[in-house]
This record gives sequence, structure tokens and C-alpha cells, in this order.
Amino acid sequence: MRKRLVLPMVILMVISLVPAVGQAEEQPEEFRAIWVDAFHDGIKTPEQVDKLVQDVREANANAVVVQVRRRGDSYFNKSLEPRSQDPALESDFDALEYLIEKAHQADIEVHAWLTTLPIWNSLYPPESEEHAFNQHGPSASGEDYWLTESISGDNRSGADYILDPGHPDAADYTADQYVNVVKEYDVDGVHLDLVRYTDPTWGYNPTSVDRYLTQTGTEDVPEPENPQWKDWRRQQVNNLVRQVYLRSIAEDPGVKVSAAVIAWGKGPETMEEYKQSAPYSTVLQDWNGWLEEGIVDLAIPMNYDREHVPLQKAWYDLWIEWEKDHQYDRQVAAGPGSFINTIEGTLAQINRALQPSAEGNRLAGVSLYSYASTNNSGIENDTFFQALSEESEYGEPVFSEPAAIPDMPWKTNPTKGHLMGYLMDEDGDPVDNGKVVLRGSKGKTYQFETDGNGFFGLTDLPDGHYVAQIDGETGEGSSKPLDIEAGVVTETELQVKAVPQSSN
Repeated sequence: MRKRLVLPMVILMVISLVPAVGQAEEQPEEFRAIWVDAFHDGIKTPEQVDKLVQDVREANANAVVVQVRRRGDSYFNKSLEPRSQDPALESDFDALEYLIEKAHQADIEVHAWLTTLPIWNSLYPPESEEHAFNQHGPSASGEDYWLTESISGDNRSGADYILDPGHPDAADYTADQYVNVVKEYDVDGVHLDLVRYTDPTWGYNPTSVDRYLTQTGTEDVPEPENPQWKDWRRQQVNNLVRQVYLRSIAEDPGVKVSAAVIAWGKGPETMEEYKQSAPYSTVLQDWNGWLEEGIVDLAIPMNYDREHVPLQKAWYDLWIEWEKDHQYDRQVAAGPGSFINTIEGTLAQINRALQPSAEGNRLAGVSLYSYASTNNSGIENDTFFQALSEESEYGEPVFSEPAAIPDMPWKTNPTKGHLMGYLMDEDGDPVDNGKVVLRGSKGKTYQFETDGNGFFGLTDLPDGHYVAQIDGETGEGSSKPLDIEAGVVTETELQVKAVPQSSN
């Protein structure tokens, strides 16, 4: 038998008062979020918000991703859009403001989820004349018409009317909604959802098609699977995400920009397979590229696969392996769909998501969909939240102790800066698809293009002195010297003074 070491009482008392070395580091760092949609209860009254905060704490979770813009409407008062017609929303109640107050008191992050492109979902128009659907929906014409269309001319996909990201005014309007939330509320993050096309047959808004034909020099409306047309539409989504990211962090460098992204079907094992997968090829959403470019801080793939269906379980495992190994200098959190799984199934999926990949890489954490529907078995949601943090008949808990939100060092200790700006013509109008060159002091050159609003931007630039200028293909114009500072978005504007003459 090992002999016990008996210490004097005074020494024991001193030891009990001194924290163990590294004790603060023992708490895990995991993003543990719950998606809270606005089509169900959750934030529509003070009592619902109080219950939400209680449930999140019960689960040892530490973040909520809460839908506060449903379809061109708002669940908060300092909005650029009409208040939601949802009858369950208590009169004059600012759900976002109250949630931030209560959640922050409980050390819970609040990420404001705004549905990005779907703008309305009823056969009856919104009550407010100011609603974007009434201003820019089926009754509008010309450039005032913002809805995406299918190649057959439909403008409603399922229940939704959807804005076309290739329409410059629609894209600008959409980005404004995110920046307004960052400006008006002490949110920890803003969350993009449905920032994509429905499938390749969509994207045929007349203004978008005209832009494509002008830029490519083609005469015929392209077929849905035309590779150049797919690339162009994919770039329109990229442009929107880039604008939201740079304008948001220019307003608040600490705000986290995240996105719910597609992870349908079999997960990829190579980059070639990724480019054939549903997000990239079907809905034209290159979220792997967003992470690589650094125009989102956190991607949350919607890993909605059934654990009890062997094929879907295999898909899930392939996707989370890809996610772990393709975070670049940003973060990814898996998004298990608890609503289609048993409690045991969701616990199993969370466990595997939190394990390292074969290459030793770990995800930032998980976000669970959804607060309103935590399992497919009709079991009370309270039971699910308890099972996350306590041992139960459903198995070992996955969140047995509280966790800290993982650090984002590019925000908390930045070593690089960012650039955004606009390219305008002599009349002050935006230059679409203009070419901009950024030259660094050490000979490093960056090239990028403007979107339909003349907006351009680049993330993660080394500190230093640069010169931004217009590429000769676009024309002659101003050059701007500028300094890039770590953690700061430098803003600039360039103007084209002379357009090159065609040789024809």
C-alpha cells in the first residue's frame, strides 16, 4: 500500500488558498451555440427571452444565434426596415436589445441572424408601403425591380421571393441591414443566412443578366449550367459577403461575422470534390473561399444529417472532417440538426464534431439547430438542454462544464489590416467590374475588381505603405497613397478620369 503523505495543517491551508498552476487554462474553449429562429417562440416577449437565457445556461452553452430579420422585417426597433407583422411579437418590444442585456449578464454571446436574400414569403404583400417587397418586388420595373428570377421567368422559389445578389442596388440594400445592426446594437456578431442562389436555374434578374452580358461581351442569355455564368453568379455572392464583412468590421473591429452555409450530400475529400459539391456547384456559395480570403470570421455549415441513416451519417463525418481541415486563419463550427435526430443521435454527432481530425485539427465548436425543435422524438426541450450538460439516460453529457468562447487572434491581437473603397467615374457614378491594383512598398502587388456598386476590398494585408491605382484596362485616373494598420479597415476612393479608347 502506498504510504500517505501527511502535511502539517498550516501547509494544507496555504495550498487550499493558492490556485493550481494552469487552472484557468483547464476550462475548455468551445463555441457552443443554439440557433433560435423567428418562426417559433424564443425572443418575442421578455418572458421568452428570460427562458432562452435560462435554457442556454442550463445546457452549458455560451452563445445564441438569433433570427432578428425574418423576411425583410425586423424584431428590433432601431431598424432600416419595417417592424415584423408577427402577431406574437409583443408591441414595441425590442427583442434584440433586451436579449443582449440579459444574455450579456449571463456571459452569453449574441449573434444577430439576418436572413439575407429572401425578402418575403406570402401571397399577400406586406402591410408597410416601405417594405422592400412593395418597393422592389413584382410591381416594380426596370432597375427598381430587385427580385431574382428563374430562367423560365418565375420570381418565387417555393414560398420565397428572393433578392438577386447580382443587382447592385439589392446587394447594397442588403449589406446596409447588417451594418445598421452593428452600428446600433452591442451585438457580438452578425450572422448571414440564405446568402446564395436556390439552384443554377436562378439569377436571371434582367439587370443582373445585362451586367453579365456587358462584362463578358456575349449576346445570348446563358444557360443555367454555363460555367462562366455560374462563376459570375458565384462572384456576386462573394462580393456581397465581402462588403458585409469589411463594412461591419470598419464599424466595429471586434464584431464577429459568421454565416450559415450549405453542407448537403456527401462531404468532399479533395478540392476537386468540393468544387463538385452542393454549396459550390448547386447554390453557388463558395464558403471555403470565404474562409480562405478571410471575409468571414466563422462559418457554420448546416450539417443536417440523420445519425440513424447510415448514408447520411457517413456524409456528416466526411463534412466535419473537411471542416476541421479547411479553416485557414478563421474558424468553423459544425451545425448538427438536432431537429431530425434523437437526443442520443445529436450527442453522438456533437462528440464526433469536437474530436480532432486525422490531421489533428479541431473545430471551434458547434451550433445546434434548433432551439424550437431539439429532437425528433417529441421529448421536451428542457430534457434536451439538461442532457447536454448532465449525465442522463441518453448518455454522457457533451458540455459537462462551462466553456469559454474560443479566441479570434486576428481580432484580439491583429497583425494585419484591411482595405475597402469605391471606384467612381467622372460623374460620380460607380464603376462596375473595374480593375484596381494595390502596390506595396516591398514590391508586393494585389489585383481585384469592383462590384456593381464600385466597391472593392481586401482583407489581411501586412502593415505598411501602399499605393492604390486604377488598372490600365479600366482607364486612367487617380492614385491614392495609403497606410494599412493592423486591425483597422483603411477606406479610400478612386476616380476614373479617362476611359481607354477601343481599338475597333
